[in-house]
Amino acid sequence: MVTLLLLAGCVTPSFVPVHSAPIAGGWSAAAVDAVDVKPAAGFALTCMSALGRALSRIDAASTQVVAGLNYQLDLTFSDGSRWRAVVYRNLNGELSLIRATPIRMSEAKP
Repeated sequence: MVTLLLLAGCVTPSFVPVHSAPIAGGWSAAAVDAVDVKPAAGFALTCMSALGRALSRIDAASTQVVAGLNYQLDLTFSDGSRWRAVVYRNLNGELSLIRATPIRMSEAKP
């Protein structure tokens, strides 16, 4: 299903201001209510809407500086399912869903 979302081209311009400069390379923890995390989660939800679920909460967020910025988001949906989504924001501010995979309990962050 996720592959279909990616093939369908779930990419759209979305301009989100960057207010801090994370260190390039590794993943850094981010606040789930950060000004740039919420739009990334909203974008992931839009792309994953084919799942027919509503977002309950953002459980964890991390960012990674690349040629742009990756957001790794742990999301819980209204049916109790948990997903890990990676959203990429390119240098032009456009967002794209890179992947979305179910989180097994053994993979969940505390």
